[in-house]
Amino acid sequence: MGRNKYEGSWIESNFIEIDWMLSKENLVELLKSVVNGTSQFTHQQICNWCDKHYTDETELDGEKLYDVLEDISTQWDLYLTNTYTLKELQHMDFSKVKLPIEWFERWVGELS
Repeated sequence: MGRNKYEGSWIESNFIEIDWMLSKENLVELLKSVVNGTSQFTHQQICNWCDKHYTDETELDGEKLYDVLEDISTQWDLYLTNTYTLKELQHMDFSKVKLPIEWFERWVGELS
């Protein structure tokens, strides 16, 4: 369960973590699956996977990978903050939240 790092005033609904190792290939696969409409994971799960690996102490494979992980993590929180009221955030099912597909296309492009 994630806590918003900007406000700290809501807690995300439960989700099953993606149990994939961090790699550029895995990130590209996750992002492309959203673009292609074949993802088995919610946007919440993907964004939290990125946040987990972005904040992990392990050395990342390249600055671009780190930049994309950071952007996805940050954009998730900003999207929630700028799209929903605090009251909505305190009672919503975050697995239903969908970020714009164009963002996923851009992130795939940045990793190509």
